[in-house]
Amino acid sequence: MNQRTIAIVGENLVDLFVEDDGTVTPVPGGGPFNVARTVSRLGQHAVLFSGISKDEFGQTLQEVLNADGVSLALPAPLDLPTSLAIVEVDGAGPRYGFHLNGTAAFQLEETAATKAYAALGEHVAALYIGTLGLVVEPMASTGESLVKHVSPDTMVILDPNCRPSATTDHDAYRQRLSRLFSRSDVVKVSSEDLAYLSPGVTHEDSARAIVAGGATWVVISDGPGEIKVFGADQEFSADVPRVDVVDTVGAGDALVGGFLAWWIGHDLERADLANADLVRAGVTAAAAVASITCTRKGAEPPWAKDVKGSPGWEWL
Repeated sequence: MNQRTIAIVGENLVDLFVEDDGTVTPVPGGGPFNVARTVSRLGQHAVLFSGISKDEFGQTLQEVLNADGVSLALPAPLDLPTSLAIVEVDGAGPRYGFHLNGTAAFQLEETAATKAYAALGEHVAALYIGTLGLVVEPMASTGESLVKHVSPDTMVILDPNCRPSATTDHDAYRQRLSRLFSRSDVVKVSSEDLAYLSPGVTHEDSARAIVAGGATWVVISDGPGEIKVFGADQEFSADVPRVDVVDTVGAGDALVGGFLAWWIGHDLERADLANADLVRAGVTAAAAVASITCTRKGAEPPWAKDVKGSPGWEWL
């Protein structure tokens, strides 16, 4: 049987971690980049749709993807700088500032991306889109077009992973998300995302509105709190394993990547999302992946050997 592919649309960048003493540490990152690494480390085939720079940071990002087994849909490096995120971490969690204009990651033109996607053939089991890939052009429009024309059999995962400081037109951004919700099978949001997208509305009512807008499932993460899942006629929660937290950078990405890897690793289809018990099992397994990520500095998702024996991963 041919291996099924998970296509991931979004940015790669370098997180510059700023310590209290002024020390700056560069770490490969970006939500979609992290999702792709998680998927691949857990044994599934990940293809990242993202521009890559020729500069030193870009070469490092390419090396990381190669080491983790992630393929680039458009591998030719670009003569543009790498996108940067300035990350300050304290007890309240990470705070981000961005340098994105004119950078390589977002140079994803529709014609080239559509051709590269078509070249993957009929084995694209899932399409993920998220984070700054929903904001910065031309990638944002290209990603939306890919979702619009995706096969009816392909599962679509949307993670807004909202970055208000990088979003210049907040109304247009919310409108784009509303359009994408109508074809999204799983929408993963954090409590912070919902507070931004639907101010003054309870998280539960905001999630139900997303489902009413067409999404099949909405998965809400809330730090160490339980994960809440909302569907059209079912709602449930999943516990997050307790660990000694080093930092939470990349935890949400690991949750999404873990769910994708678990779902496709069990050879499940889009149609299987109608089974709430399977969705609950997948979310529970993904929570274990996210928790392990929190025990590591920066976004360093676990490998299959690291999760074997964790809840939901006994089958590895």
